[in-house]
Amino acid sequence: MSLSFETIQPADFKQVDQLVSAAFEPVEESDGSEVDLIHQLRSTYDYQGSLEVVAKPVMEKVIAHGLLSPVTIRGNRHTTTVVALAPLAVAPEWQGQGVGSQLLSELETRARLAGFPAISVVGDMNYYGDRGYVMAEDFAIHNTLPVPMGSHLIKPLTAGSLAHVGGMLEYPAVFRNN
Repeated sequence: MSLSFETIQPADFKQVDQLVSAAFEPVEESDGSEVDLIHQLRSTYDYQGSLEVVAKPVMEKVIAHGLLSPVTIRGNRHTTTVVALAPLAVAPEWQGQGVGSQLLSELETRARLAGFPAISVVGDMNYYGDRGYVMAEDFAIHNTLPVPMGSHLIKPLTAGSLAHVGGMLEYPAVFRNN
């Protein structure tokens, strides 16, 4: 299966809304606000279009979407900006075929090239753990949002990038409003 991974374009927005809704509909932990979150994140001052990516098997069909947003880890003597993944979605008929893993790999490459030291995600340890994510608490990084125990994960993008970074991960206000 050959996929192209592209920076999202306005022409993709409607398909992304539909696929994100369909992908999260059966997810018990979802409150259905993922599409609204995407729209709000696009309007924030630190939105970076190159960190919103779609996967396409053919030119006009979007089958997966991922968005990275800058977030801050605030320690006693420092602040470090990393990116948070929210959300990652694959169209239901394409799930289980490695599309999400390929998209995640593309997002990680883009974040690394943009100079971010790590990616944070609130998600399933079984899925993300197989892709190199570990508990954020392993780096003394704690979440300011109420997230289920064991689901705040992080992946350093370069060796040692999270050494001496511990602190509280703070999200933009749009995350707290969803």
